[in-house]
Amino acid sequence: MNERIQKWSVTDYIPILLFALVLSYVMYGMAMKQLPQELSDLNGHVYVYLAAFTGISPLEGWKMAPYFLWHAPVLFLNRICQFPIDVSASAVCSLFLVGSYLVTVFMICRWSSHIDKKLSPALTGFISFALTILQPVWIGFLDTGTARITGSFSINPLFNPTQMAARPFALICFMLMIDYFALTDHPSENNDSNVFFRGNRRLIGILLSVFLFISALAKPVFAEMFIPAVGLIMLGKWIALIVNKSGRAGKFFTGTLVPAFCIAIPCLLCILVQFSAYFLFGGSYGGGEGLIITSWLEVWSHFSENIPLSILFSMSFPILILVTDGRNFLKTSMGQLGTVSWLTGFLECALLGEGGDKLLHGDFIWPMLFGMLMLWAAALLHFLKMEKHASSMAAKGVLIAGWILILIHLHYGFLYIAENLGWTFFIF
Repeated sequence: MNERIQKWSVTDYIPILLFALVLSYVMYGMAMKQLPQELSDLNGHVYVYLAAFTGISPLEGWKMAPYFLWHAPVLFLNRICQFPIDVSASAVCSLFLVGSYLVTVFMICRWSSHIDKKLSPALTGFISFALTILQPVWIGFLDTGTARITGSFSINPLFNPTQMAARPFALICFMLMIDYFALTDHPSENNDSNVFFRGNRRLIGILLSVFLFISALAKPVFAEMFIPAVGLIMLGKWIALIVNKSGRAGKFFTGTLVPAFCIAIPCLLCILVQFSAYFLFGGSYGGGEGLIITSWLEVWSHFSENIPLSILFSMSFPILILVTDGRNFLKTSMGQLGTVSWLTGFLECALLGEGGDKLLHGDFIWPMLFGMLMLWAAALLHFLKMEKHASSMAAKGVLIAGWILILIHLHYGFLYIAENLGWTFFIF
């Protein structure tokens, strides 16, 4: 690992903390506004699922919401610390959102050190802040969605507490997987290939297994996308070795492919138990509901009349990177991981659904949102690398366009927050 980690003084952390304070403030306020709304996700998780946890029995509550990582600290604050339930839920939402932001700060810092690019604390905080709240472009007179972030969808669904709870662990898994690929492709006794974390491949693998498992406790949809995506990349590497007849295919299978599958086993078992709670143990699914294969994009089509435009409005920045520097981006494990994650999530969204009345709940859209997040994160990191090496006017033009797109998405993030908080001083 590059040892030239940026060293900041104590006062350098003030911009980082200020952005964290703003995030905490707006998330707490938005949660308090959403809780009384009967159809909001927060209302359901607090007044339905948490009520089940504390009602008939904890077991019955777990059946209703076997992904309980968000619910557990809310119950702790409410039952042990005696905080009001709305305060408890809002505070935990703020905690997880700030956690995502701080993980992103760590990711940006380590990446900038890896590529030997100096970023000020203020710029690091701003980039991390932007990635944490940005929203898709939404133009009301175009058929991109029935409402803001519905149709185009968002990498930051700030209305859903369990998605927010899984987000910091998803980003950690993203970083660990990049390190795991680096150590696999370029083994080194001194672990010089690592980008984000120190340690050999065994330690990185153990950490990846732990955080992947924790992400499933928060919400299984990240792992539902991430494990198949990593599996496809690994299979692609293995098939390439077979086709090239390099003689390394057997060693890759036993030394890399099988251990990678073992990393995912605890998480897969966790998801198996969770789905059993849904479908077999009498949880929140019953009757005719269940996993079904839908017609192509059937569920998404109910939310958007123009899906290509919806994709453009939510993914404009990663698309810019793929169009302008896709060859270099896709050569890297990071670019491959981000791109295959999005494609995997997209296919799950396009082909999977639930039977009965739950078809339009769109629960298999959630994995795609995490795939979008992986591609956004990979594209942003690659963008910073492009900026370091840009010299021609064309390259600088791409960088200017990239920053403009980030600011536009950030603008829509501010609009979303303003709408939820009831602020009227924004121009819509």
